[in-house]
Amino acid sequence: MNRSSSRAAWAAGFLTTVVATSALVVATPAHAVIGDAAKDGRHVSTVKLDIGEGQRACTGTLVDEQWVLTAGSCFAESAQPGGKVAAGAPQMKTKATVGRADLATEAGQVRDVVELVPRDDRDLVMARLAAPVADVEPATLGSGAPAKGDVLRVAGYGRTKDEWVPDRVHSGAFGVDAVKGTSLDITGKDGAVCKGDTGGPVVRERDGREELVAVSSASWQGGCFGNEDETRKGAVASRTDDVGFWIQQVRALPKRYATTTGDFDGDGKADVAMLTDYGPSKDGRGRAALWVHTATGEGFEEPRAVWDTGSDSWRWDAVKLTSGDFNGDGKTDVAALYNYGKTADGLYRTGLFTFTSTGTGFNAPVKVWESSSSSWKSWNWDASKVAAGDFNGDGKADIAVLYNYGNSGSRNESGLLTFTSNGNGFTEPRKAWESGSTSWNWNSSKMVAGDFNGDGKSDIAVLYGNGTTSDSRNETALWLIADNSNGFVEHRKVWNSLTWEGRSWSWEASKVTAGDFNGDGKADIAVLYDYGKVSGKNKTGLWIFSGTKDGFTDPRKVWESGTTVDSWNWAASELTAGDFNGDGKADISVTYDYGQGADGRTSVALWTFTSNGSGFNAPVKVWNSDLKR
Repeated sequence: MNRSSSRAAWAAGFLTTVVATSALVVATPAHAVIGDAAKDGRHVSTVKLDIGEGQRACTGTLVDEQWVLTAGSCFAESAQPGGKVAAGAPQMKTKATVGRADLATEAGQVRDVVELVPRDDRDLVMARLAAPVADVEPATLGSGAPAKGDVLRVAGYGRTKDEWVPDRVHSGAFGVDAVKGTSLDITGKDGAVCKGDTGGPVVRERDGREELVAVSSASWQGGCFGNEDETRKGAVASRTDDVGFWIQQVRALPKRYATTTGDFDGDGKADVAMLTDYGPSKDGRGRAALWVHTATGEGFEEPRAVWDTGSDSWRWDAVKLTSGDFNGDGKTDVAALYNYGKTADGLYRTGLFTFTSTGTGFNAPVKVWESSSSSWKSWNWDASKVAAGDFNGDGKADIAVLYNYGNSGSRNESGLLTFTSNGNGFTEPRKAWESGSTSWNWNSSKMVAGDFNGDGKSDIAVLYGNGTTSDSRNETALWLIADNSNGFVEHRKVWNSLTWEGRSWSWEASKVTAGDFNGDGKADIAVLYDYGKVSGKNKTGLWIFSGTKDGFTDPRKVWESGTTVDSWNWAASELTAGDFNGDGKADISVTYDYGQGADGRTSVALWTFTSNGSGFNAPVKVWNSDLKR
């Protein structure tokens, strides 16, 4: 097919492609699927799009009660992939028929499309419906790229080999020929992508369920009605597996984030993972996803969703997150302490899950321990604070839990429990330290883990709040619980604000993290400190306690807002640390919550303080969640 015939076809209201000798080259979008007619109950989330009152026909996928995912070329001014799509109301009146696999029936519902949110990096657009569709199950979004050789299924309302306008959605099997940055090259096994299916779903089967990984974009249309002489059945599809975060942000699902860091792909640079809250589903299921920002050395790639709950239930607010290389393979994994609440017989039920890194993503979470099936029987999640570190020096990260035993008479009792990694999971938790005759208030403790003395084994440090003295000074102390391979030695106080030159330090105004910020082989502690409002602006500072062989140096301020950033809201900041540029010195990241905008979408940003060895460079915003065009 030459370029002039492509233009003529589009002028008649269709979508076509031009192909070079060795590769598929998209000139205009693609269309429908020759394949089997969908059986009742299949492809119910596939949407028929009528654009411009019959001028254009496309296919889409319902990914939310009120949002359809399809190809941007359906709405582009030039009607070609890569053509400009204006955000906002579609330029041509568009109707979406949802939940009607058989167009001859009255099933499903019809909605106007009232808003378009396009992406500029691929042939993809989100289309908002005028009102929700409550009785059709949206498609499940897939995470993780398809692989060459995978077999996917493509669906659409376009032509078949002998029908101009079929009544039913059709689907066919396609093999993956190549996986590219934003697209897939696929070839039909028992069908072809034809006119009318631009934007149609490309799905794979995983664990017995279908999930969306791409949408149709362009095709040879081999054997399609009106193109019977063409035999080639190759096509191009725009990937969706790597833009789950964007899809969810358009849907306004992300509400809250919990952040952890680690070298998830084993390239020597720490990455950032966010456990993201999507809120409850219609039927009350908790929904969450794990996003990863991969470090590039100079910043971070756009986040990608590497896991989500799908049809399962996972409550974001029932998770306490940490990370470490639990199996010793050189790649950081993620662990989640999960709260199941109380059982009928009054016992607290808690589970421990791990997301094991594959280098390119994560395996689905696996429960590696549960209190009700262990010797502990009852474990109060609300009484647990978690951290990870290699506490026995065997090259595998373990998990520590600072546990609150409550008040016994005149003393507050706390204990340190460890889950020791065995490479394939964890041993039963054991008590490695307890406050004993000393009163220790768990509620006044902020715990971090790191090799503070440089002996190759991780230790525990606790920033402890002692309240206010009689002369109105805030008293805070830093305690060290060092590891000796067999457990932890008795805790000792290594710093107290009352004997420090500052004399007063507010524990409530402190957020802590740990990392080797100066690259000397000993972990240090960073504290993001809240000064409150000064002259109407939020004032925040960053302080460092440097680790030494025997304890810590006095804290020193390495940054404060008002110098490089005019105002910084401490309450909106979540602090963590990692060597993001691979220079051997840990840096600091802050997940910053700007709250919800007028459109209901949550705005969040990722800032980094890069270590220069003696301090930190001014914070830089390396990502924000504003909708990407």
